[in-house]
Amino acid sequence: MSFSGQPLVLAFASACGPPSPAVLASLRAELRGLGAALLCFAPSCVIHLRPDDELELSDGVHFERTAFEALLPPLPRRRQRRPPALSLAILDARGRTSWHGQAERCDDPMSTVSRALAAAGRELTRGKCQATSITRRELLSSLAAAFALALGDACQPKPAASVDTSTAPPKAEASGAHVLPVLLTINSQQHQLSLEPRTSLLDVLRERLGLTGTKKGCDHGQCGACTVLVDGQRVNSCLALAVMVRGEVTTIEGLAHGEDLHPMQAAFVEEDALQCGYCTPGQIMSAVGLLREGRAQTTDEIREQMSGNICRCGAYPNIVRAIVKARKGGA
Repeated sequence: MSFSGQPLVLAFASACGPPSPAVLASLRAELRGLGAALLCFAPSCVIHLRPDDELELSDGVHFERTAFEALLPPLPRRRQRRPPALSLAILDARGRTSWHGQAERCDDPMSTVSRALAAAGRELTRGKCQATSITRRELLSSLAAAFALALGDACQPKPAASVDTSTAPPKAEASGAHVLPVLLTINSQQHQLSLEPRTSLLDVLRERLGLTGTKKGCDHGQCGACTVLVDGQRVNSCLALAVMVRGEVTTIEGLAHGEDLHPMQAAFVEEDALQCGYCTPGQIMSAVGLLREGRAQTTDEIREQMSGNICRCGAYPNIVRAIVKARKGGA
């Protein structure tokens, strides 16, 4: 695993397991906002998560906490009767330790890390608003301070006594992200889901429903790798909020009928219109939508209408020929 050139959040937990889908989506969002990766060590597993990559989980790997601490020699060492349930550290892009903290007890390490990152992000945003500019060192220091405060609050047991509402934070922040019921029709199947309003259609397809044929490329609507059809119209699923989707969603998994490929899929195979294949699902979905729109009458029009789909391998001539072949075949 290489983490050079990016901030890293390190977590050392006495017990940990795969995060729930909701916690995973929250972790991705917070890490994406910070531009950092997460690496969590536990006696039973190792969790590796980058904001836009698949979750990597190594089971059956046993480590000792002394081995964890050996990875970070600059961290302060404390004499304690028993190891903390959760230790966290923030490293900058050069691998320097900016902050280190620990909690004696923690029921759900991954959820705690997510809440701490969210609180840190809010605190950092407030710091930015107070200053006209901020250096990288100041940025890391502000983040570390906010993370420390958030971690302490997240890991403390909540008292049962009543809370003074005059000093309590707003309910929306205290209760976490709001969740809405959403009904999606995808490839002729209905899915009842509970989603945060900020969840993109792409993340729902890949992380909640396992439809990984739709790829995450730029995550900014610029490469077209995530193209799907909504009622036959081309949509960049990375930019579409799932709660706002109306109509039937068709992904690359929904084109073929059993063993029979869709004519556009068959044309791509016959014309060798792919190399690495990463952009191919988006290319095919965009091509199908293009023909349904009825605007691809010439090769120049095809090139223009497909310009939103990027192919790093440069298979554009074969892609155009495949679309022409599918169009002539009445796809």
